[in-house]
Amino acid sequence: MAQPVLELPPLVPSPAEAAGSSRFRRGFVLLGPDFTLFFFFLTILVVVGRVFGAHYVVRLSTMLLPGLAAPGIILVKMFSRWKRVWNDAPGAREEARKMALGTVRDWLPLVLVATVFDNLEDYTGIIRKVPIDNWLYRIDMAVFGIEPTVWIKRLYHPLLTDWMAFCYGIFFIVPMFLGITLCLRGRGADFREMATSVMLQMWIGFFLFICFPAGPPRYYELLRHTEFATRLPSLFGINDYLQGTWDTYDPLLVRSAFPSLHCSYGLMTIIYAWRFGDGIFTNRKRLFFWIVLPIQLSLFASTVYLRHHWIPDCLMGWTVSVTACTLAPWLRRHWPAAKTAALAGT
Repeated sequence: MAQPVLELPPLVPSPAEAAGSSRFRRGFVLLGPDFTLFFFFLTILVVVGRVFGAHYVVRLSTMLLPGLAAPGIILVKMFSRWKRVWNDAPGAREEARKMALGTVRDWLPLVLVATVFDNLEDYTGIIRKVPIDNWLYRIDMAVFGIEPTVWIKRLYHPLLTDWMAFCYGIFFIVPMFLGITLCLRGRGADFREMATSVMLQMWIGFFLFICFPAGPPRYYELLRHTEFATRLPSLFGINDYLQGTWDTYDPLLVRSAFPSLHCSYGLMTIIYAWRFGDGIFTNRKRLFFWIVLPIQLSLFASTVYLRHHWIPDCLMGWTVSVTACTLAPWLRRHWPAAKTAALAGT
């Protein structure tokens, strides 16, 4: 007696399924983790705004550093190409075009996320109306028995204040310097990993600002007119100038202390100075790390010394940084483009 034939499902996807999967994969390859994260988090931000009634008003971005970096890098890279381009050497103009477009593509996500930050003022306070400053103050008091920003007054010195203000003020310049150097040396993949880490930190910070608005200790009412009634001593006036700049520029001044993105970027700088330090000194990979380490440690101390952050702000900032600096290389290794490259090399 003939036995019925057992039909198994096909192991090979249909041409339509394969084409759809291929297009989906190519889309992710084209976007990369940085652009994908930007649009993913931007979508969440827009949805949150719609649900809670925030109105996003686009203003002129004042976060100029990322926007100025790409044109500067293109100009520097063109120095070694201009003769070939001028003489219309074969392939020279196409190579220059690809270089310029690639540089703009690498920096554009940072420009976009910086623009979002500059326009977040209407979003803070939409979920939690009351800042958490009282919680942060009580945590500090419960753990230390005294508010650290008050205790540290015994260390005040004009020169120390200026040094702290200097380290606090260049928090974004140091990692930018490393990123620009990586681009100039043709290490685009390393730069994009670092940029992805910055993107993650900024987006995580944004949503924590929205959910847990908090101001700096120097604006906390219990301390503002008592312990902080006197200005910090300064020899060159660096702190007064920079604090006035922060107060004028920061659209989220009294709602963006938790987490401390200064601490977050500072730890990221230490991590990537260790990983990619040979982007600065090609023959001494750790030299840049040892140069920036005391600056970043001073940056951590400055957040308390200059009355900018509570201790929980710093702890959460470091947590955000570790999370981002762990996810960024993981995304680099597992993103479709990386897998495609790995298969091509086998």
